[in-house]
Amino acid sequence: MSHLTQDLAALLHQVRRPGSFYVSGSVDIHTPRVEVEGVGTLALPLLPVQAVQILEVAERAPYGRGSATLVDTEVRRTWQVDAGRVRIGGRYWEQELARVLERVTVGLGVSGRVRAELYKLLVYDAGSFFVVHRDTEKAPGMFATLVLVLPCDYQGGELLIRHKGQEARLDLHPAEPSVATFAAFYADCRHEVLPITAGYRLTLIYNLLREGAGPLPEPPDYEVQQAQASALLRAWDEAAGTPGAGPDKLVYPLEHAYTQAELGFDALKGADAAVAAVVAKGCEAADCDCHLALLTVEESGWAEYTGDGWDADAEEEEDEYEIGEVTDSSETLHDWRHPDGSRSAMGPLTFYGDELCPPDALPDLEDTEPEFEEATGNEGASFERSYQRAALVLWPRAGRAKILADGGLDIGVPFLGELIQRWEGGDPASGDRARQQALEFAAQIRQAWPTHDWERRQASESGHTRALFEGLARLGDLEQRTAFLAEQTLAGAYGAADNPALVGLLGQLPPEQAGDLLTRLIAHNGPLQADACARLLLLCTRSPAMTAASLRPAAVALIGALSDRGERADDASTFGATSPRCRTTERVTDTLTAFEYIDPVLAGKALEHFLSLPALYPMDALLLPAALTLHEARSGAEPAAFAALCRAVLAHLEQRIGEPLEAPADWTRAAEVACTCSHCADLNRFLASPDTPQWGLKAAEAGRKHVAAMIAQHRCDLDLTTDKRGRPYTLVCTKNQASYERRVRLRQQDLAHRARLEG
Repeated sequence: MSHLTQDLAALLHQVRRPGSFYVSGSVDIHTPRVEVEGVGTLALPLLPVQAVQILEVAERAPYGRGSATLVDTEVRRTWQVDAGRVRIGGRYWEQELARVLERVTVGLGVSGRVRAELYKLLVYDAGSFFVVHRDTEKAPGMFATLVLVLPCDYQGGELLIRHKGQEARLDLHPAEPSVATFAAFYADCRHEVLPITAGYRLTLIYNLLREGAGPLPEPPDYEVQQAQASALLRAWDEAAGTPGAGPDKLVYPLEHAYTQAELGFDALKGADAAVAAVVAKGCEAADCDCHLALLTVEESGWAEYTGDGWDADAEEEEDEYEIGEVTDSSETLHDWRHPDGSRSAMGPLTFYGDELCPPDALPDLEDTEPEFEEATGNEGASFERSYQRAALVLWPRAGRAKILADGGLDIGVPFLGELIQRWEGGDPASGDRARQQALEFAAQIRQAWPTHDWERRQASESGHTRALFEGLARLGDLEQRTAFLAEQTLAGAYGAADNPALVGLLGQLPPEQAGDLLTRLIAHNGPLQADACARLLLLCTRSPAMTAASLRPAAVALIGALSDRGERADDASTFGATSPRCRTTERVTDTLTAFEYIDPVLAGKALEHFLSLPALYPMDALLLPAALTLHEARSGAEPAAFAALCRAVLAHLEQRIGEPLEAPADWTRAAEVACTCSHCADLNRFLASPDTPQWGLKAAEAGRKHVAAMIAQHRCDLDLTTDKRGRPYTLVCTKNQASYERRVRLRQQDLAHRARLEG
C-alpha cells in the first residue's frame, strides 16, 4: 500500500469530463407571461380555478410503446397541452431560461451549443402519475429532457431518475412564489413521476437539442475508474492498522477555488465534480468515509531584508524581504461537508504531508505571497502566509475511530453525534452494527480525553462532556457513562452544562452508588465550581431515585467546598481577585433549597457561612435578592434557613431605613477627594464651603481632565461643564444634590423590599 497516494491520484487524473446523468436545482424568476389557448394568461402561482380551466382544454397525455402511441391511465395519468397552443413571454423570460440552460449543460457535462425546444405543457392533478419509462427521441439532435416546474402548490409527485444502478429522487415543489424548479436528464435514463397527492403541478417540458454535427452527448461513464478506485480503497480499508497499510487518511486537493459559502459536493466545478462522484462511489463500495473540506496551510517565521538600502533618488523607500525560516506552521482540514450536501459539525483536523494524494499535490504553496512585518525595536522582521484549497478527505471506516478520536474533541465528539444520528434514522437491519460502531468510537474518545485540569474544564465549557453523556444515553450505554463519570468528571471534567445529563445518569444507579459518586464529584470540583455543584445537588433532590439520606454526604462535601479553603480556591479561579462577581445569588438559593430538603441543620450552617463573609456575599448584591427569591417562591410554611435569611436582610434594611434622610441645608458637600495636588486641594475647599455653589478651574487640558477624573472617582455632588471662552479653558463645577437623591431612591427601594419580605 506504500504507493496508494500515487496510484489513486493517477487513476483520478483520468477523470476529466464533468457532469452526471441528471441535474436539478431552483432559480429565482420574474413571473413570465404564460398564455394557454382557450384559457388566457395564467396567474402564477397557478390558481386552482385556472388549473381546472386548463384541464378542460387539455387532452390525456399518451406514452410511447415501440412505434405506437397509446393512452392508458394505468400507465400515465396526466394532462397535456401541445407547444403550439402555449405562448411564453415576459421581459426577462429568455434570459432566465438561458440561465437554467447554462446550469443544465454544465451539470450534464455537455460542451457546444445546446437549444431548448418547448415540447408540452403538462398539468398533474391529484392522482396523476407516470410509471417508469424512457423518453423517445422527439426531434433530430435530442439527447435529454428538461422539466421546468412553474410556481404552483402541490404535494407528492417526486421525480425518480435511474441510470446504471444509480437513482435520484427529486422533489421539485417550488419553495417560494418567485421560484421555479428544474430537472434535466439524459433521454436514455429510466424515470417516473410518483402520484400527486394534492393540488396541481404546472410543468413545461423541453427537448434539449445538440446544435451542429457530431455524436449526441451521453452521460459520463467512469465505471472502470470507479471499480478500480473501489479496489484500491477496499484494500486500504482491509489493511488499516497493519504495517505498510499506507497513511491514516488521504487528502486529495481539487483544482478549482471555492469559498466557505459555496463549498459543497453539488457546487463543485468542472472535473472536480466528476472526480468527487467517482471517489464518493468508490468509498461507498469500499467501506470508507468521504468528506469535502477546506485545506488550510498557515506558516510564520522570520524574514531577511534583501534591499540595497535607502535610495535618495526614489520617491519613497521600498523595503524588500524574503522568507528566512519557517518557525511555526499548521496544516488543517475544516468546514466539512458530507456527500449528501449536509454540513458536519466536526472541527479542524490536522493532516500530514504523506497523506496528500499525490504527495506533491500543493505545488503552488510556495507561490503564495507572504505578508512581511518589518523589524521593530529588538524584534526582527517576520512573515505570515496562508494557503487554502478545497480537498476530498477519505479514511477507512476501520480506522476512523482512532483518526478522529486522536484529532481532538472538537472533531471526535461531533462525529460521534453524527454516527448516533445515522443509527437512529438508519436501516433496522444494520442497527446493531451501527450502534456498535458508535459505542466503539465513544470508547476511543474516552481514551483520548484530555488529562490536564484546564483542558478538562474547557471540554465541559465547550459542551463536549455533556454531548458525550447525552450521546451514550441515546445509545443506552449505562456502563460507559458511569465509567466516564468515575474517570473524568470526578477528576475535573465538569461544568454546569453537564448537570442535566449527570442527574439522568445518577438516577439510573443504585442510591448508594449514586450518592458516593455525587459526593466525590462535589468534593473534587466544589472549590472551583461551587455554583455548578450547588445546582447539581438541587437537581438531584428533585430526582425520584435520590433520597435525602443518600444525598447528605454530598451536602456535607459542599459545606466543605464553601469553607475558607474553598472560597480562596474560588478567588484563585478568577486570577486572585476577591470579588463578589465570582459568587452568585443562585449559589445561595440553590444551596439553601437543597440543604433544607436534605438536612435543615446543614442549611443553617450554610447560612451562617454566607452571613459571616459580607465582603464575599454582600447583603445588597447577593443576600437581599436571594432572600426575595426564596421568600416569594415558598409554598406553605417558610423553612427555618429561609426565615433566618429573611430576618437578617430585614434587620439590614431597618437599620438603613432608620437613618436620617434630609436634603442639604446649605452648599456644604462631602470633601473626600484623596489626591493632594493643588487643584484637588482647591476642589476640597470648594466642596466644604457652605456658601459657594459654583467654582471654576482655569487650567490646561491635563489639569482639567485630572480634576474631572477625581470628581467621577469619588462621586462628588457636582455637575461639570467647560467654558471655552479664553485660554486656557475653564472647568465649571456646580454643586447638586446627587448623594441625597441617591439616598432617596435607595430609601424607596428599601421600603419596597421590606414590604415584599414582610408580605
